[in-house]
Amino acid sequence: MDMKDARIQKAFDWLGKENGENFLLPDEHCPTRDVFQGRLEKMNILLKNAHELNDIASLIVVIVGEIGNNAFDHNLGNWRDEVGVYFSYDITARCIVIADRGLGVQTTLKRVRPEIQNDCEALTIAFKEIVTSRAPEKRGNGLKLVEKMVLAQNMKLDVYSGAGHYGIEHGETMCSGEEKVYNGVIAVLKF
Repeated sequence: MDMKDARIQKAFDWLGKENGENFLLPDEHCPTRDVFQGRLEKMNILLKNAHELNDIASLIVVIVGEIGNNAFDHNLGNWRDEVGVYFSYDITARCIVIADRGLGVQTTLKRVRPEIQNDCEALTIAFKEIVTSRAPEKRGNGLKLVEKMVLAQNMKLDVYSGAGHYGIEHGETMCSGEEKVYNGVIAVLKF
């Protein structure tokens, strides 16, 4: 991961803090879904105004919307401290970062798949299998769609949760273990 990007570094710093409260600036923090949706719509307008991105603007919004909405859907009432998501983007640099101080992918999926052994396995299941922690609801296709769009548009997506890293780049996917543990989720989209 390119840690030279201040947005990416800030996401990792936020998840690594003992207490995440009062660390983010108001224009980076979306404490509720409606604030996130409003900022997502503003980003959509900026993407469409960048004429070279007009063709993929809607896809980017769907990808980011799915990841951000997952944070709210799967952490309701279970945030460590700071409720909501860190959401920062730079259209010129073609980089979007979303992070949350929630339960993380493994803890979330273990509600319905208690046999999951580690964060990498949990991330792979989240992207490859139809599964949801909100059973018995018929859900669980969102990240499969995200992966399909990222692959089709030759974008790059890195998702970190716990000690796992799931990457999608150059038409391939891979999952690896990380030395550092990130409590929550960080997603970085480059397009």
